[in-house]
Amino acid sequence: MKSVLRLIIYVPLGLLILFFSMANRQPVKIFLDPFAGSNAPDPGPTVESPLFLLVLACVAIGVVAGGISSWLGHSHVRRAAKDARVDAKKARGEIEQLRQQAMSSLPSDPRDGLPGR
Repeated sequence: MKSVLRLIIYVPLGLLILFFSMANRQPVKIFLDPFAGSNAPDPGPTVESPLFLLVLACVAIGVVAGGISSWLGHSHVRRAAKDARVDAKKARGEIEQLRQQAMSSLPSDPRDGLPGR
């Protein structure tokens, strides 16, 4: 079921990106100096690339920035989960130790502890 749902989402998304890329192949000039305009005698460093590369790169940078932001925002949850795992491991060790103590305090012959003997 998940694979069908993924196909329903990813195939149209891929086609949308493909059509967008094919429709926006014209080169655009990207000015890296924010204060110099296109009419300035020395506009500073510029890059010329197809428009779709610029848009897809901006989307990719946004996805990565959002992922990093989310990861940093959930650090307290990861820390709490790590503490809970350590506590659970410690509790399991204590349970095992108490189980061993209880087993060693039991009589070795089951008839030893019976009344009337």
